[in-house]
Amino acid sequence: MKLLLAAPLLLLTVAACSDVKKYTTTMEVETIEPLTDEKGVKTWALELKYDECPGDARRVVRADKGFAQCAAVKPGDKLKADITATWDRERGSYRTELTKLGECALKTDRKDETNFEMVQLCTDIVTTGSVVGVHCDRTRPKEMVDKCPWLKRR
Repeated sequence: MKLLLAAPLLLLTVAACSDVKKYTTTMEVETIEPLTDEKGVKTWALELKYDECPGDARRVVRADKGFAQCAAVKPGDKLKADITATWDRERGSYRTELTKLGECALKTDRKDETNFEMVQLCTDIVTTGSVVGVHCDRTRPKEMVDKCPWLKRR
């Protein structure tokens, strides 16, 4: 009897972890670097900042040829971004993928190490009323994940 009750619960737990979650946010284009691969295909390397997130949350992506042909972006542009989060059983964490930026679809190679995300939340260290340093938390603090749930990893 216990097995009959546990099986649906286990199935729901596995299904919840393998869920695909979709988010929409705003990203600011920080830098653009035009690239040409060994075959002469033009692509872009983009550094993007999550505009709505507290702290400093950035994503660096190497955009595909289709995006490079479609997009007319420049540093300072604030664009709508679609993000898809999926549970990666091998890593035991969520993986996010930027699927659309502005009006253009975006495909990235998940195995390319030039595509990465970086977050940090920095605060001043104050002693006797003076700022004497800075402490940067590079984990994903609760206040950051609450505001920007696509940054959640576990």
